[in-house]
Amino acid sequence: MTDPIVVFLTLLIVGQTCLSVPLLLARAKNQATYLYLALFFFSCGILAMNNIVVQSLPQGYHIYTVVAFPTFFMLCPSLWFYVKGITAQHESIWQRKHAWHYVLLAPAILVSGMMLFLPEASHSAIFIDDETASTPLAKTIIISLLIMMLLWLAQCVLTFFLIVKRLKDYRKRLKDFFSNNEHHDLKWFNWLMYCAISFWLLSLVSVFSSSLFNAFLYNARAEAFITLCLLWSLAHFGLQQKPALLTLNELDTQDALSEDKHGAVHPSLEATTSEPVNTKRTLDTPKKYQRSALNSEQAKRIAEKIKTAMQEQHLYLDPTLTLHKLASHLSISPNYLSQTLNETLGVNFFDYVNQWRIEAAKPKIIANQDTVLDIALEVGFNARSSFYKAFKQVTGQTPSEYRKENRKISF
Repeated sequence: MTDPIVVFLTLLIVGQTCLSVPLLLARAKNQATYLYLALFFFSCGILAMNNIVVQSLPQGYHIYTVVAFPTFFMLCPSLWFYVKGITAQHESIWQRKHAWHYVLLAPAILVSGMMLFLPEASHSAIFIDDETASTPLAKTIIISLLIMMLLWLAQCVLTFFLIVKRLKDYRKRLKDFFSNNEHHDLKWFNWLMYCAISFWLLSLVSVFSSSLFNAFLYNARAEAFITLCLLWSLAHFGLQQKPALLTLNELDTQDALSEDKHGAVHPSLEATTSEPVNTKRTLDTPKKYQRSALNSEQAKRIAEKIKTAMQEQHLYLDPTLTLHKLASHLSISPNYLSQTLNETLGVNFFDYVNQWRIEAAKPKIIANQDTVLDIALEVGFNARSSFYKAFKQVTGQTPSEYRKENRKISF
């Protein structure tokens, strides 16, 4: 008999999928990355129906397994391309050479085709009763399924490492453009990914444990509930998340067109680029300034202009300050500004702005007239946690340690 709670949770999962997929497909018209998230949700919705189909529609379970099996091999590649899309600086995230990510889909479809010719009794023995089938076709399918699932596990591990590396590179790249990264750093995705991995490992432990242990740690209710929570969270954050660097690429394109129109970046630089600005930089582009026409004298003048703007106009107090905002204020190309910060001053935009914010916060910390949160917000941070992290990075101390030490010195 079907567990009503499992049925209810499964229907919620399917409902979440039916709501999310159309919304994501509508967004995919403008940004292709949402298409891959839609494929991921579609695959999860198909797989989630297993408990209902096997109990409520046993006569259709044969067809269901044929359709559902290949969707396993759409999960990892679709999730990878979604992450790649929201961390990319240009829209062209798919190239023919990337097709290898879906390479397991072809043999999975082949195995599903073999299942179509499996007799009903053999199918029930393998997929429902967990018994051994003796026919040559059934044995071939069982071996094929075992091999394919082992390959799927390997694909999961590979995808995990690819995503971790991609997110690490992305967060480094964010620091070249934003002074506050809380809304762009995708920490929510880290939490979801680690929760999913923990659930997956728990499932493996439960499978190989005793029946008593299995009953407490892993059952259909727990599986359905955790799946629902993970998918709901992914839908909630995924529908809100916008590709931060893709927006910046559009601004770069506008800057490049403006430079072409006016023939120079700024009169004070006394130079123009002989080659077009590279507006489609990827996260792993080496020597990103190799085509720049900026020389050392120009870079020094830009560095002085940046310092003057920070000292006299206190631009760092703006919590929404970005590289493009600063570049617009100084009438300098964002590429030249970024190059000056990284090569002449030896610091990225994020750390440079936060150093000014910390210097502004130091006397307020010593005075101890406001809370740490109020001071953090006053000098341009968006959150207390990011202020603590930046303060310790700059001073080597927490705000309370810094206040305590400097009060002793003043006395």
